[in-house]
Amino acid sequence: MENPSDKTIETYRQNFNKYVERTPAEPSGEFREWMDSFASHIPKDGIILEIGSASGRDARYFADKGFKVVCTDIIPEALQKLSDEGFETAEFDFRNEPKPEWVGKFDGFFTNAVFLHAPQDVFENALKNIAVVLKESGVAAFSLKTGEGEEITLEKMDAPRYFRYHTEPEIREILSKLPFEIISLSHADQEQWLHVVMKSKK
Repeated sequence: MENPSDKTIETYRQNFNKYVERTPAEPSGEFREWMDSFASHIPKDGIILEIGSASGRDARYFADKGFKVVCTDIIPEALQKLSDEGFETAEFDFRNEPKPEWVGKFDGFFTNAVFLHAPQDVFENALKNIAVVLKESGVAAFSLKTGEGEEITLEKMDAPRYFRYHTEPEIREILSKLPFEIISLSHADQEQWLHVVMKSKK
């Protein structure tokens, strides 16, 4: 059976421009509030590692607040555009271990609508890796879709993407076993999303 994550990556590679066109151009509403909450815990001139930067919308938002953002993605086309804008970029698959030069480097870690494409074991390992790249008392934010189970859907992209859904109690339980303190765990967009902000306890 084909790896569902590989299928999802291939969809993004083949439909990157379609994804950008079908994604809101500016952060707004509850999503923007979540970003602002995360940013409020990052020191002035702090460095943020973003996983899945895509079109660079969120990286630009944080850069406009004075933060340095290291943009990563698995799509070379996305990284080229971000590099042309002046962002530091790196091709990275979050299923892999963090790059050695990232260990303990970042004040913040941000990823929006990325970890929801990970099967459960990959997701939990990715959470562990956040602790590896954060400085002491660094802050991380990630988002997931609410629900139970998993599926492959053609929604939005007209091509297959894998999703693993999560509940708030499940996420709280997972994080309780990791070196993080939850700052906030909120529901958004009529309970369809979970927005997490958490602080490293290492």
